[in-house]
Amino acid sequence: MAKAITVRVDDNVKEQAEIMLEDIGMNMTTFFSLSLKALIREKKIPFAVVTSQYQTENIILDKLAVAEAEANNPNTKWLSHDEVFTRFREKYGYEV
Repeated sequence: MAKAITVRVDDNVKEQAEIMLEDIGMNMTTFFSLSLKALIREKKIPFAVVTSQYQTENIILDKLAVAEAEANNPNTKWLSHDEVFTRFREKYGYEV
């Protein structure tokens, strides 16, 4: 028999999580059930608990690796200084 659990979470966090879960065909109930079953099975939190600083550093390192691969690709099209800043102005609407 299933028991109900009430979880309080920030509205924005809930909305973002629901969007991501919906994208993979899962709802919040299934996500929590899977997470709790993994907790029991693995006898530990089933995901890495890290600070946002660590995540940011990893994201930056990942982006640097992608940029390095692009730089080493002979088919990469390089933009001039003017092209870069024109695209920036078009996208963000102001000068750097």
